[in-house]
Amino acid sequence: MTPARMSAVIAVAAAVACQDPVSRAPDPAARPPAAGEPRAAPDDAGPPVEGGPRVIVMPEPVVALPRLESFQLLSPGKGARVVLRYALAAGTTAMMASSALRSRHLDRGAFTRPAVLPAIRDGFEVAIAAPHTGRFALRPVVGQAAAPSSDADAYLAPWRTLLQGRPIALELDDRGAIASIRFEDDPSGATSPQARDELVQRLLSLIVPVPAEPVGTGASWRAVTILRQGPAVAKQTAIYTLIARSPARWKLRVKLLRVGQRQAIVDPALPRGTSAELVALFRALEGDVEVDPALPLIAGGALAVESRLHARLQLPAPAGRPRPAAVEQMFEDTGKVSFARCRPLAPGAARPAARAAARRAPPALAVCPDGFAPR
Repeated sequence: MTPARMSAVIAVAAAVACQDPVSRAPDPAARPPAAGEPRAAPDDAGPPVEGGPRVIVMPEPVVALPRLESFQLLSPGKGARVVLRYALAAGTTAMMASSALRSRHLDRGAFTRPAVLPAIRDGFEVAIAAPHTGRFALRPVVGQAAAPSSDADAYLAPWRTLLQGRPIALELDDRGAIASIRFEDDPSGATSPQARDELVQRLLSLIVPVPAEPVGTGASWRAVTILRQGPAVAKQTAIYTLIARSPARWKLRVKLLRVGQRQAIVDPALPRGTSAELVALFRALEGDVEVDPALPLIAGGALAVESRLHARLQLPAPAGRPRPAAVEQMFEDTGKVSFARCRPLAPGAARPAARAAARRAPPALAVCPDGFAPR
């Protein structure tokens, strides 16, 4: 359900650059100085002579992300006020997201006509062994598209390469904040920083955090979080409004805005001499959802999606030729993402709608993954 355009852009840049082996050749401008020309001091030239200028370079501080920048109760609401808290119940559930999107991109200076993507489905199998602890097992299900599509493959690529099928141990506090993440196939996390970022940026749109204060109907609160989306750093501002509440259901209106400002994109997959710059990233989700306080993720409802990405790529200069013009990459996606909660089937049971879905044309994508049925 989240855009993977940034990763796709970087992959395209790497592929294009790698097709031209001379792009890795030294810059012809980097010639030895002629006789009489001053020579640049090497990096290891040592300290400056006494009285000369001294340049002190401070290492850039490492900031752990995600980071909650602020959390504010905007309105306490009306009527009786209660404290909203998660109390997870034992059991196994699949929490699914199905996306219906239209996409267009910049082609030779003009936008293409919007193309309808096939339905895309991903989600998580959630297994809670001990109630009320906040700890549970998370397994990303197989990501699928209703029909072959390069755009759908671009959306699913990070899911398939970084998350799909990996066992994850997650812990939330009773207000919905992420306390810890551990990939069971990489307990130290040494080889999973990208996977962690991908997981976190999805969870930040799927988990509704709740305020510390008691609230009534109509209460609203705002959470601002700094996170990584792909290789870029973005700021998410989420506003939640409590529409209705019962012991088993919270109905909320969600307005989520994610913005990435201009920044250099650092990706070791890029060939030497290739640079990438994020010009702007914008993503908005808005709609009504349902949350079960006994479960960690959104259980129902739908959000309208609007997403834009503008990136600039600069390939290296081939030997003996001028540096090519920068390549502008622009994408725009609109549509809707719907959420569903699925129950595990009893051993040997068949999904009731499986045969009917197989006869539909164009091909339909079942709401629930294999082994689960709508709840």
